[in-house]
Amino acid sequence: MKKVLIIVGMALVLVTSVVFAEGSKESSMTVEQWEEWAQLGSFTPDEEDWDAIIEAAKEEGEVTIYANTSRVFDFARTFYNKYDIKVIANDMSQGSLFEKLSREIDAGITNCDVVLVSDTPTHYHDFLEVGKVYRYVPAEILPLLNDYARDEPLGIQRFGGKAIAYNTQTYPDGPPVDTWWDLTRPEWNGKIITKDPMLGGSEINFFASFIKYADVMESLYEEEFGEPIVLNGTENAGYEFLKRLMDNGLILMSSGTPVTMAVGAPNQDNPPLGIIGPSKLRLREDSELYVDILWDVQPVASYLSKQAVSIPVYSEHPNAAKLLIRWLYGDSDGGLGYKPFFDLGTWSPRSDVPQPFDQKELDEINFWVEDSDWLYTNVVRFRDFWIQNM
Repeated sequence: MKKVLIIVGMALVLVTSVVFAEGSKESSMTVEQWEEWAQLGSFTPDEEDWDAIIEAAKEEGEVTIYANTSRVFDFARTFYNKYDIKVIANDMSQGSLFEKLSREIDAGITNCDVVLVSDTPTHYHDFLEVGKVYRYVPAEILPLLNDYARDEPLGIQRFGGKAIAYNTQTYPDGPPVDTWWDLTRPEWNGKIITKDPMLGGSEINFFASFIKYADVMESLYEEEFGEPIVLNGTENAGYEFLKRLMDNGLILMSSGTPVTMAVGAPNQDNPPLGIIGPSKLRLREDSELYVDILWDVQPVASYLSKQAVSIPVYSEHPNAAKLLIRWLYGDSDGGLGYKPFFDLGTWSPRSDVPQPFDQKELDEINFWVEDSDWLYTNVVRFRDFWIQNM
């Protein structure tokens, strides 16, 4: 876990009140009293007085965020520069974040004010539904959300994906694959690489989705190979695809960055294909990589993942939390808070934020949207299958 403090001025304002005793990490209020004090839950107003929120946030003096992205330090720094409010920014793995947050809440410790993390199945079911975190989307942002974010249980700060990456220097017209089943062919043995889904992140939900859409994979197999699929001890065509992919020498790496580097390195006669988050395309310029996403592939070009934001119960700095969340959503020009995410392969949930560079609009992409309910129920079975077969 990496941690940085963005310090406020020469001294911190010490906030004391009847709500939180000095130095205490436990609230004497009931949950309903805290909701009313924080103006969250059923007390969330339809309209907000941002002058009052900003004033209260400055009095609170600080805000702590747990996130599973190193870019937390970028938007924390610009937030501090704008509002002069200390940000305690924590970048940690997804699993570590949930474990730490749950342990603290269960112990009555109120260290965290904002959570920004992928893996919406866990976020929704293990935290939101049991009252450990609260949905908050600024009232002014709500009418601007696109169809994919508007009705989500938590605020969606951005969308990402998972897709096939290829080397554009070796394959200027794209590699000779047009379906995901092609990755199981002998000619790609030992030449497909991805981040290990057991290390956390949205990879595990992405690969599990092939099981959800097993009927689609079965139909596609027959179309691709001209004969019905024969299962080799697996339950359906989704599991069969995953098993054949693993049996075809699938290479696992520690993160999406080395995958992207391996795919896009220059002067390769026989480069591998990678499965990456499209946002890794941001590495092209600085690392001089020849890499792009294969958008024309069946049954889908990408899997659409969600990065959700919430406020934990008994947050001691709810106004600063709201202000930081508004900062994260940005404005019509991308905004300083959203700027670290304004790159290829990342989509804002706001309909008024333009796409960066020549990026496709979401409506132009064929993708599977992350199904949080299905994944929460089925991902354990997928994990067991992966461990047994990899």
